[in-house]
Amino acid sequence: MTGKSSVIQTLFAWLLPLIVGAAVGGGILAFAGGMSMPAPALQVLASLSLTRQVPSSDPAALTLPPNTPTAPVATPSSPPPKPPVEQPPAAVEVAITPPKPAPAPKPKPWQWTPLRDSVEEYFRTHLPDLGMLPVIQLAVMYNDEEWISRLVAGGVNPDEATPGGDTPLCAAIRLGATGAVRALLYGGADPRLMNFEKQPPITLASLRRGSDILHALIAAGADPNTRFNHPVAKSVLERVTIKDLRHYLEVDRGLTPLIACASRGDVEGAAELLKAGAKASLCTTRYKRYPINFAATQGYLFLMRIILGRQPESEPRILVTVDLGKQRAWVTKEGQVIDSCPVSTGRAGYATPAGRYVITDKHRSWTSTLYHVSMPFFMRLNCGAIGLHSGYVTGRPASHGCIRLPYDKAKKFFEITRVGDEVQIIQ
Repeated sequence: MTGKSSVIQTLFAWLLPLIVGAAVGGGILAFAGGMSMPAPALQVLASLSLTRQVPSSDPAALTLPPNTPTAPVATPSSPPPKPPVEQPPAAVEVAITPPKPAPAPKPKPWQWTPLRDSVEEYFRTHLPDLGMLPVIQLAVMYNDEEWISRLVAGGVNPDEATPGGDTPLCAAIRLGATGAVRALLYGGADPRLMNFEKQPPITLASLRRGSDILHALIAAGADPNTRFNHPVAKSVLERVTIKDLRHYLEVDRGLTPLIACASRGDVEGAAELLKAGAKASLCTTRYKRYPINFAATQGYLFLMRIILGRQPESEPRILVTVDLGKQRAWVTKEGQVIDSCPVSTGRAGYATPAGRYVITDKHRSWTSTLYHVSMPFFMRLNCGAIGLHSGYVTGRPASHGCIRLPYDKAKKFFEITRVGDEVQIIQ
């Protein structure tokens, strides 16, 4: 009896945790791999499983026998039921038709616009400390026509000079700022007011390319025949790159804007001055040099023809050709030979130089100032010492550099050609 009781106690010690675990946790606890059940307990467990009966579905079979005590079975406490949660009504789906996209606008054609430094706009409203420099001078430096117009409209004097005596107009001319020049003149700047260099604005404008500036100055009242003042300041001479012009600005007197343009080969500037009334007959007052002389020194054929009053682009072309090798000369008009003759050119030591020339003056009766001999029908080339004229012709070089023609041919050449026609001398 004692042995059986110990086996039952051991059995309950192993089964009770399993039953409680199954009731509470809903499953059977698994034994650890290192634990084992005693053999008596296994035998009792096997006998219980063999004698276990399947409960009947008959209600009478479920009735307990009388006088059989029932042990209360512990049931785990269950949580109170949760109140039912009302589900929100299902949202009614409404079919939404998306709007049709509007057609894309046609792209504007690309147009080039110049870049503009934002610093200019900043300076208009936030002026820096310029010291004694007038603000209109800063606008001139930026060549800002709109800014200059605003300043003048606001009461700024367009002729306000710097402490050094530089005027806005002369500063704009030196910079080649055409827009600033126009804005200043439109605002009332004096086109004759000189700056610290003591030169009229139009003379300064003639020292650099810019026919638009010359046109604006003349339209504002500047005289195209204004002369340079003497002496010419060093700062002005330093801006002159043509040695011949710089030399005569230093040693001569009375140079004109047309002379400056002729020496520089500025065809547009010279044409603008001539159209405004500049006189090609005005020469320097000391050495008596004319605009045509300065153009001839540089060999500007086209400019020489313009100064002489010709229109090279619209007139029929007359060309005299002298062949030094063949000792012959001929005249062509629009490429067709209209007359020819034998000639005698410069002998050894006085060779006639080859090149292209313009007939700068003609004299029916002329006496050489060098050799004091008669030269009928003289046609001077490039304001120089040589030309074409009537003389003794041997068919070989015999002159002191001029081109001698037979008398009748010299007369005919003289009648065919005009001042401003071209002559080419070839080898």
